[in-house]
Amino acid sequence: MRAGHSLVGFLCVLLAFSPARTQEPDATPPAGTPQLTITVHTSRVELRGVVSSVAHELIIQQTMTNFFAEKEALYELEVRPALAPGWALVTEITLRSLAATRSATAQISDSEIVIRGIAASTADWNEAAARIERNLLPGMTFQHEVVEIPMSGSMNRQCLELFRTAKRGRKIEFPRASATLGTSASPLLDELLQIAVDCPATHIEIIGHTDSTGDETVNQALSQARANAVSGYLVAGGLAAERITATGKGSSEPLVGEDSSQARQLNRRIDIELRFP
Repeated sequence: MRAGHSLVGFLCVLLAFSPARTQEPDATPPAGTPQLTITVHTSRVELRGVVSSVAHELIIQQTMTNFFAEKEALYELEVRPALAPGWALVTEITLRSLAATRSATAQISDSEIVIRGIAASTADWNEAAARIERNLLPGMTFQHEVVEIPMSGSMNRQCLELFRTAKRGRKIEFPRASATLGTSASPLLDELLQIAVDCPATHIEIIGHTDSTGDETVNQALSQARANAVSGYLVAGGLAAERITATGKGSSEPLVGEDSSQARQLNRRIDIELRFP
């Protein structure tokens, strides 16, 4: 096994004897709330969320050195001592396992681990995933959707697969009758932004849609404002404005017939696609 194998014993001792930072206790987040997010990009790894002690933070940094030495590390970590026993171990093993991916995002909470990404080898990823499975905390579930794209695959195909994988099962949502982006959209948009930056020959197409409730002129303006809000987020993140097209379609292209509030919610959406001019 790689250098990280001996790290577990070192960390157990470190966690036992290293004092946690003194701070005011935080309210315990609800079950399932993402507590640590790890994003592996082509050239950097971002870690945002909570760790259980100063020792845990050192463990994370050591694992980064051992497994991602060629990538830049970005840390936004907060010490929160009142975490489930085993939190340091399961998060360190998840980070180590992501070395088997080429790019990925892992969200770890007290109830689940969710990983989406791309790997060069399914066999390598399956071995890494099995390692996570063996170390789940009691009551914790593990979901992963990591697709294989060999290193020899074309850049266009890789970019498209990354984009589709990031979007799968996720939505960009707005409050009703509002064009203000909620914070829940940031993780997805940040992932899509990074993919677009890593795929410079691409163009982003954003289309806003509403349901058919109310005046269509208002719906058209609202859908355009929502598309513009997503475009503005990407531009603020560093994507050139000329690489983006933002269009509002109002309620003219529904996904389903509007016979219920659930159907109307499906039709209120943002479509965002990666294109090759």
